[in-house]
Amino acid sequence: MSSANDPFYLVKEEIQESVNKVKALCDRVDRLPEGNGERVRYATSAKSECESVFWQLDELDRATAMAERDFARFKVDASELTSRKRWTAATKATASALCDKANGVIEARKRRGAGYHGGGGGDDDAASRQQQRAANDGYLEAQSDQQQTLLRRQDVDLDDISASISRIGQVGLTIGEELDTQGRMLDDLETDVEGTNSRLRAAQRKMNQVLKKAGVRGQMCIIAILTGLLILLFAIAFY
Repeated sequence: MSSANDPFYLVKEEIQESVNKVKALCDRVDRLPEGNGERVRYATSAKSECESVFWQLDELDRATAMAERDFARFKVDASELTSRKRWTAATKATASALCDKANGVIEARKRRGAGYHGGGGGDDDAASRQQQRAANDGYLEAQSDQQQTLLRRQDVDLDDISASISRIGQVGLTIGEELDTQGRMLDDLETDVEGTNSRLRAAQRKMNQVLKKAGVRGQMCIIAILTGLLILLFAIAFY
């Protein structure tokens, strides 16, 4: 049977991909600092993947044992069986080492957690929590200061608006008083105009009465006298 169609090699590829995935997860754990919560998450994923690898390797071991008992049926020679056993053992050792590493990270986190709850304040989790609380307190304090500053600015703006409204109200009162004064002046002027008109009408009536009494000759005399007075006034004014 060719390796392309052999179930062993198909499963072997899947197992190798899983082992590579576990190695990548462990590398991520190594790159993260102690106390980082992501370490436990990656370690837990690596442990779960290792358990799947162990189960697949156990299945391969059973298949290899069956092929070893019946060469004729499975058509696998002794050297191939030896190679398969060697690869399975090496992969188990690699997966076991990776799983132990992941377990170590998980257990260390559990111990740190127990130490924190038991009163140990010097571990990384306690420091991380303190830093987080300090950062949160700083953020809240900064937000509070910013809000207080905004409130003070709003108070100043409201005071300015109130002062402007007061000034506008005072100007309105002044304009109203000025309009009242001008209204009274117009009323007085209207009264004076009406009085003058009344006097003019009275004078005109008297003039008409005088002209009627004087007759035509009297009117001519009056016109002549007025004309003479007008000429005299012109002479005085221009000479």
